[in-house]
Amino acid sequence: MPASPSGPTLPPLALGLWCAALFTLPWVGADLIILLTGRDAGAGLQPSWLLAAGAWLAAGRPRHRWRVPTVWRRVALLAGAAVLVSGAGLVVAPAPVGWDLALVRFLKQILQLAVMAMFMAWPVVHLVGSREWKRTAQWLVAGALLQAAYGALQQVSGAEPLPLLAALDAVFTSNPSILSGSTMLYVGDRFVDVPRLRGTACEPLYLGNYLLLVLPMLVLTGWRRRWRLSAAAVLGLLLLLTWSRGAWLGAGAAWVVAAWWGPRGAASAPATPRHRWRRWVAGLAGASGLILLAMAAGWEEAGLPLRRLAQSFSHHDWSNLTRLYSVQAAWRAWLLSPVVGIGWGQFGWHFPALVDPTGLQAMFTWPVVGNLPLLILCETGLAGAAALIWAAAGLARGVVRARRELRSAEGQRVGACAIAATGIAVQYLSFSQYNLAHAWVALGLLATALLEARRTGKPA
Repeated sequence: MPASPSGPTLPPLALGLWCAALFTLPWVGADLIILLTGRDAGAGLQPSWLLAAGAWLAAGRPRHRWRVPTVWRRVALLAGAAVLVSGAGLVVAPAPVGWDLALVRFLKQILQLAVMAMFMAWPVVHLVGSREWKRTAQWLVAGALLQAAYGALQQVSGAEPLPLLAALDAVFTSNPSILSGSTMLYVGDRFVDVPRLRGTACEPLYLGNYLLLVLPMLVLTGWRRRWRLSAAAVLGLLLLLTWSRGAWLGAGAAWVVAAWWGPRGAASAPATPRHRWRRWVAGLAGASGLILLAMAAGWEEAGLPLRRLAQSFSHHDWSNLTRLYSVQAAWRAWLLSPVVGIGWGQFGWHFPALVDPTGLQAMFTWPVVGNLPLLILCETGLAGAAALIWAAAGLARGVVRARRELRSAEGQRVGACAIAATGIAVQYLSFSQYNLAHAWVALGLLATALLEARRTGKPA
């Protein structure tokens, strides 16, 4: 099998800045502009964004000379064109605001999309060899373990923040547009005295989405089994205590892909599908049995995860209703301009005019769609939706072929990245905040793993 691709050495400054960017990915609530100037410029600057930009400037020329598949290039061109052409939606379906405000919002969102593309492109251009895959995984996990420590502070503090937590929160919640009010658990049509952990991400569902990337990366760290299992237990508990139903759903989907993928390392003995599924089913049954025993013994808190899941069907939970009303408004927005959409970033302007009157009670500072594919459909039209479907189908096809043909380090990387991408994508069916850099890092890692699989002579 061909050796890992090699290339020019990455400058130490670029490498250090990129590792720091990976470590600070979940610091999404820290706004450097506000922290440095005391003023809200209306455009948050997260630490990882600045660090990643510095890494690109220090990196110099690309380290890869990939032969990117033609279909990938076409998808990228279609996606970029769909976003730019969606600007016509500002004329076809004008927002009920001034033309200048709509255009400024459109341009800001284009710039933000370019920043996110920077995170996706770095692995494709600069990630070379097993050593750097390990380093990438280790820095991602290190950043998540910091979230676990911060979450422990939040758990201990409860309703009365400790002085240390209050001081740290002043930094990590300095961006008011991201700060969430989801601090306590809402279940049974009431708030219970159980904190929802959100780390430095300011929003439990953002933290949960980030953990869906990090947990599969543990297999790529090169750490000893006991350390990986210990980290998985800590981060799995943190994921549970976010109480994010969307993140739990994503974790369930990732679990299914992990069971389907199975052990794919070079030294791993192939397991029969029957035995593999038996192990996963036995693990789920054991966990469920422990919960039921705890409930039978009178420990009411043990049933909170099940009650939280049941809350998804409540007609009184405004978390559910907010998403439903946002989806309703987004569908109506798409009907205004089906081909090119209403314009990238324009949904918030249209929301008040399109939602049912009751839905106005769900009004945020800036309304968002509760489903990313629907956001793309309503803001970029059929062209954007076609690019999304084409890209997802191509990645899925590459993953399936890699599983069938690779039992190597490259195969293990494809598996870990596919598990992470699946979990993140499934959770994105319940929210649409696309400017989370870790999600784009996940996409870039999966693309890089598939390109490496192609390099071995096994098309992906």
